[in-house]
Amino acid sequence: MLKVVKVRLYPNKSQQQLLKQHFGASRYVYNQLLDAKIKAYECNDKLSAYDLKKRLVPMKKAEGGEWLKQCDSTCLTESVLNIDVAYKKFFNGAGFPKFKSKHHSRQSYKTMNPKIKNKKVYLPKIGEIKSKIHREIEGTIKSGTISFEANQYHISLLFDDNQEFIKPKGNGKSIGIDVGVKLFATLSNGEMIKPLNLDKEINQMKKAQKRLSRRKKGSNNRTKAKVKLQKAHLKISNKRKDFLHKISNKITNENQVIVIEDLKVKNMTKSAVGTVEEPKKSSGKRGLNRVITQQSWSMFFTMLEYKAIRKGGEVIKINPKFTSQKCSYCGHVSKNNRKSQSQFKCEKCNFTQNADLNASINIVHAVGTTVKAS
Repeated sequence: MLKVVKVRLYPNKSQQQLLKQHFGASRYVYNQLLDAKIKAYECNDKLSAYDLKKRLVPMKKAEGGEWLKQCDSTCLTESVLNIDVAYKKFFNGAGFPKFKSKHHSRQSYKTMNPKIKNKKVYLPKIGEIKSKIHREIEGTIKSGTISFEANQYHISLLFDDNQEFIKPKGNGKSIGIDVGVKLFATLSNGEMIKPLNLDKEINQMKKAQKRLSRRKKGSNNRTKAKVKLQKAHLKISNKRKDFLHKISNKITNENQVIVIEDLKVKNMTKSAVGTVEEPKKSSGKRGLNRVITQQSWSMFFTMLEYKAIRKGGEVIKINPKFTSQKCSYCGHVSKNNRKSQSQFKCEKCNFTQNADLNASINIVHAVGTTVKAS
């Protein structure tokens, strides 16, 4: 089974220079070959990934391209493959591939030959880098993605643990999860999980943003302010991931079957545009979109899925239709059953329950069933 471990790197000054050179080479090759692919398309021609790969050697031999020879060859090859991946995503509905900027807050490149030597990460053309390997890597390392963000270096190591079969848990426990806005999640066993409070970190990020906007462009103070803003963003991201990892670990450890709603989060967070007569009509929708985005439901569902598989469990997605309108006691469905955001009272049997808890119970009972509204 393939797994990923993210490791912190502590390169010395000479290694930092080499890493920056690799970031630049990866970005340069990507931009040059993306430009060639776009121009070929304009001339009614097509360039495959194989055609682009054949251009790497002439680029190294060309005048001014000798510096590319000093970089890991797999780093340049992966840049070509990234173009191919970007185009496939474009044809599947994503945005058109963009050129990479050296001013982006995150720089990265991929290598196929990283190794662990003397409790350090070895990278081709760079050598052994001091590392904080917090988790033992058992298996075969396939690749590594080196990244630089907020003055921090990391490598994400993809490895195969050589375990093909995972024995199912067999504890027979099932649980339904209803995600929400005021409560991050409500479980069918009655447990309610409050959302992560990031008010302090968000305020710090806003202050860092204001501080950056006041700095003169091109100055050293602006560079320092930009790093502080990046660190503020990274802190929020790390706290959110830590929160989601802990919750998903707990749920997947205790349950064999996890039932969630098949939510289209991307559609739920589409912006609403107000009219000329009512320009503030979409302000409430913007606030809702912001809250949903901060909750990171998609990331949470992804964590549940891969962790359940690793532990011999299963995640089942059900149609979210009527889960909040159906009575978990008698099965009556009506939009009038939900009296408020938190209160549920059935019109037919007068069953009263917390609305989110009622929905989570419906979710766990909805496996393999469909419900029609009355």
